[in-house]
Amino acid sequence: MAAIRRNVDATEGPIFSKMVAFVIPLMLTNLIQQLYSMADSIVVGQFSGDPNALAAIGSTGTYIALFTALMTGFAAGTSVIIARSFGSRDNASLSRGVHTSVLFGLLVGLFFALSAFLLADPMLTLLKTKPELHDKALMYVYIICIGIPAQAVYNFGAATLRSVGDSKTPFYALTASGIMNVLLNLLFVIVFKMSIMGVAIATIVSHYLSATVVIFTLVRRKTEPYALSLKKLSMDRGTIIKILRLGVPAAIQGSLFGITNLFLIAALNEFPTPVVSARTIATNVDVLLSTVINTYLHVTMTFTGQNFGARKPDRIKKSLFYALAQVVTIGVVVGQIMILFYEPLVNMYLAADDPNRDAVLKAAKEIMTVMLSSYFIGAINEALSGFLRGLGESVLPMIVSIGGICVFRLIWINFIYPQINTLTGLYLVYPISWTLTDLGLALMGVFAWKKKVKPAMAKAE
Repeated sequence: MAAIRRNVDATEGPIFSKMVAFVIPLMLTNLIQQLYSMADSIVVGQFSGDPNALAAIGSTGTYIALFTALMTGFAAGTSVIIARSFGSRDNASLSRGVHTSVLFGLLVGLFFALSAFLLADPMLTLLKTKPELHDKALMYVYIICIGIPAQAVYNFGAATLRSVGDSKTPFYALTASGIMNVLLNLLFVIVFKMSIMGVAIATIVSHYLSATVVIFTLVRRKTEPYALSLKKLSMDRGTIIKILRLGVPAAIQGSLFGITNLFLIAALNEFPTPVVSARTIATNVDVLLSTVINTYLHVTMTFTGQNFGARKPDRIKKSLFYALAQVVTIGVVVGQIMILFYEPLVNMYLAADDPNRDAVLKAAKEIMTVMLSSYFIGAINEALSGFLRGLGESVLPMIVSIGGICVFRLIWINFIYPQINTLTGLYLVYPISWTLTDLGLALMGVFAWKKKVKPAMAKAE
């Protein structure tokens, strides 16, 4: 009975209510995870006394997000493998998947930490980071790199728990680490006057706390088939191949998003410093909605993966329909509410005596209006991508995303935007590229259904 209370089994019972029970802790988890960067920006903006500190942290956001996207992509491979094993009740495969993925996650984290450290200086230069921001931004990245291995371990451990229907434990882990992050931010910046260095140290301490909680939870669940034993950590060859086959395309897809966003940042860095600060604030605010929407990637991936393993096509269809309905509704309603209250949201990041206050508010409103009005289009992208990955198709969404998002955004930023040359003109690249990608993913979904689901169900009969 403990397992039933702890996990959401998507293969039995009412789908809609189980989806809600699964998604709410996952949403809260993603929101708390976002509080890491938000807390950094708010505390620095309000209490550091350095008018360039906020822009310096903002200059690093897309670069750090690039490595986060890579780790999340590899973790997606773990999610599908474990969800299928759980759905088909293959406990031996489930155990191999857990032990392999946790060790693999640690190795991936170490590799990306070293890569991010070595590439930081040339990449910030390539992104045209303003001279007055460069050294501070570089220091922030160097410290954050220390926490990347812990972030990777958390992502792989959390992916394991979510795939067996437990979205609550990752939420508890990030709640504890989020509180720790805020308290340390205030301590280091206000009391010890450490500014950017202080918020960076607070972030990495929080990463290690969340990773510890997730691993400790997996070890404690000794009676579950997905329990973790540190003595059994290994690299099963077959499991690694599956993780790479599913995870590499997802990682490439996520990293390509990050790479194209680097070009956008390079274009933004040519605007005055208040616009760079506005971009930092707007991204921190509108990413609250994007992190909520992103939960439906994991929802559809988990529900599709479990029901594909259980050979239940009708439940796969219903899961996708419910996910689309929920995520589009959230995107429209929450997006409009955030636009309505944009000014108090932006003011959280600005000191009362900030000389750039009016310019930052104006630019932030312009960016947020475009982004928040169109996030529901990107929401469809998340649900369809999760559906395809749950079927074991990582290459198809990667191909569509390369064309619809990456290639199109590069064309827009380099050839179309220079003809418009306004902040709104730059950010229109998002809704247009999301629309193109939605159309491509819908077509790929029909193709994947005919290719994977129908033959699998016919074989089962």
